Amino acid sequence: MKIFENLNFVLVETSHPGNIGACARAMNSMGIHNLCLVNPKDFPSKESEARAKSGKTVLDKAKIHENINEAIDASNLVIGTSARSRSMPWPMMEINELGKVINESMARKEKVSIVFGNEAVGLDNEDLGKCDFHLQIPTSEDKSLNLSHAVQIVAHEIYKGSSLSDLSTQVREVELASSQQKEKLIEHIELVLELLDFYDHQNPKQVPARLRRLIKRMQLDKLEIGILRGILSNLEQRLNK
Repeated sequence: MKIFENLNFVLVETSHPGNIGACARAMNSMGIHNLCLVNPKDFPSKESEARAKSGKTVLDKAKIHENINEAIDASNLVIGTSARSRSMPWPMMEINELGKVINESMARKEKVSIVFGNEAVGLDNEDLGKCDFHLQIPTSEDKSLNLSHAVQIVAHEIYKGSSLSDLSTQVREVELASSQQKEKLIEHIELVLELLDFYDHQNPKQVPARLRRLIKRMQLDKLEIGILRGILSNLEQRLNK
């Protein structure tokens, strides 16, 4: 479906080629065709093609990246899927909200990435920290779903949302910042805080992690990022005098 042309499904370090093929088939069945593979263990492969069936067209145009940053840098909204809760809770998106959010983002021509971790451990904390929202699929007892099953459920929710969302939603006054722009802002904040000697030396990682969560939750636009970077640059110059 053309409406999903700015939507990417990102698979991080997938270990089994058959799962890549099954994910491609699941995506294709719901009209989603942009697949990004971050450092896959075995791709391309005959097994992934065999499992993809009608989704082979998705495999044929799949993009391979060395790291997650390459895959999501241009995205305005990044959603990370994970069955595991974290010691520091991340902003959550409910599965029943997903279809509406994604389809309205598509109507605004925003770029969206949905990130899936590998089969064994899912997304690590560092990769989840690059996402704006954490998505968990509700389950009964065994919280961990097969990768392709998770992709199918997410793809179906998005497809279902295409008939429920207000696709004439108002265009944003200013485009949302990209993932790369948000990462640069976080780096700039951390630099200025180091110049201020702000960090608690006994627990130096606590503040950066919470700042990252705050920035991701705020959904800043490009103009707001520019204003904040300007303030930080001014502070940096004064501190370096």
